[in-house]
Order: sequence, then C-alpha cells, then structure tokens
Amino acid sequence: MIRLRPESLDKTPNHELATVLRSRVSEIGMLPGVATEALEMMRDPECSIREFAHVVQRDVNLAFEVLRLANSSLYGFDTPVASFEEAVFRLGFRQCKNLILASCFSSLMKGARVEEEWIRDVLWQHSYLTAVLGVQLNRWLDLGFQGEEFTSGLLHDFGRMLLAVLMPAEFSSIDSLDFDESVDILLRENDMIGTNHAELAAWYLADNDLPPPLIDAVRWHHDPAGASDYKDLAALTAVADNLANFIQRFDEPEGYDPSSNSAIVILSDAVQRDVAPRFAEVVKPMMVQAIKDANSALHR
Repeated sequence: MIRLRPESLDKTPNHELATVLRSRVSEIGMLPGVATEALEMMRDPECSIREFAHVVQRDVNLAFEVLRLANSSLYGFDTPVASFEEAVFRLGFRQCKNLILASCFSSLMKGARVEEEWIRDVLWQHSYLTAVLGVQLNRWLDLGFQGEEFTSGLLHDFGRMLLAVLMPAEFSSIDSLDFDESVDILLRENDMIGTNHAELAAWYLADNDLPPPLIDAVRWHHDPAGASDYKDLAALTAVADNLANFIQRFDEPEGYDPSSNSAIVILSDAVQRDVAPRFAEVVKPMMVQAIKDANSALHR
C-alpha cells in the first residue's frame, strides 16, 4: 500500500498548523469495530454469507445503512431486499465491502461537526451526487466496477470536510465552495496551508488502512494522469466530479459540453477503450437520472 506519512505535512510553513492537523486527524475515528471485523472476514475465502451477516448485524445502524443503499434505485432490484443476509447474497461480498465503507463515511460526513452547517450539507450533497454519477458512468459505459466507483465518489472530497472541521476559521478563505475548479484549487491550497485536500484525505484513508484503489482515486481525482496502479478509478472519479461540479453550479445538465471533461480521455486510456463517443451520447440523460437518484436518496 502506498502510504502518505504525516511527515508530508512538514511542507507547510505554518508548523503550528501542521501540529494541529496531525493531532486532530489522528483523533478522528472512522470505521466502527464491527465494520473493521467484517472487512477482515471478507479476506477469508471460507467465510460464509451467514457468518458475515451475523457480524454486521451487531451494528444495527451499519446494517440498516447498507440495506438502505442496497434498496436504493442505484441497484435496481425488482423486489426490495428484506434482510442483510439477502443483500449480501444479491450484491456479493465485493459490493458489500464497498457499501460498508460507503455507509461508514456517510455517517461520518453527515455527523461532522462544522461551525456552519451549510458547509457540511453542501459537501455531503456534492459527495453523494459524485458517487451516484460514478455508478451511472460505470453502468452506461460498461466499465465493470463493483461498488468501488460509488465509494470513491463519496470519499473524493473528504479532505475538504476535514479542512472544514479542523480549520473552521480559515476554511472560507481556503475554499469558496463555488464548485468552479477552472482555477487550480490544489495549488491555491498548497500555497495557503502547505498541503491540499486530496493529499490530506489520502493520508487519512491510508492511515485507516483503506484499500489502495480508493486511496489512489481520492489522491489523484484532480489529476488522474498522475495515478499509477488505479488510474481507471481515479479517472472515473474525476469524470464524475466534473459532472457534479457542473450540476451544482447550474442545477441542470443543459449547456454541458462533454469535450470539457478532459478526464474522459484518461479514462479511455486506462480502460483501453475509447469511451468518449459513448460518453458524449449518453451524458445528458445520465446526468438527469443521477440528479433524480441523488435527490431521492438525499431527501428521504
């Protein structure tokens, strides 16, 4: 696993800030004990669905959240999933692993303590919309991901949430939350605080032993060409982020130019198939569907 060590924050000229970031980030928990145990069980090829479901169901909130996601329009089951064991059977271990990670971060982000609630709400909406767009892209472009595209979308801007929690007084000057990323947001952050939200989140995820593909996608979602082993997931996340930024700025897909999404070229290279023509063909109906799916889930 590629690890971003806390020492990487030594780049910042503000050593007091570096100390605060190190200490506060290390204090923020992520995975509850049941989730950690369940993810460890998945590594055992002899693990049965019944054993796995029994462990996860010890955490009622976690089991409920995974069931809620499994029953969402994203997965399109003809009949509702009635039990967690049935959800595991239908979705498979790999999909459930990503849903467990997604549900943990969903709870963490929705419960984050920020001085101004609108910041948390806007970041959560953006993260969830990006996750839904990742699922839609995977489906419409037939990319073959199995849940990691949703989790990656949900986590991609977790560093912005960390900055909002850890640096409430400075956050508004660091990040305007206008979702206009034509100006290099990472360069601005590096200039101001000596690191950026993508590096900070990747460091945090690595410190919590999350899977390397997710760490890479989060770290490189602004520059997927820089990713090495998991360029496909990083590029997919970048494509979804670009779409989500447009929707959050203009509330609809009208006027979106598919050629403005440079990450689609990197995605084509990563999957060794030119997906740009199909992307241009389906992007607007796909965005409409993603808006419906995200709104349905966010306003339950």
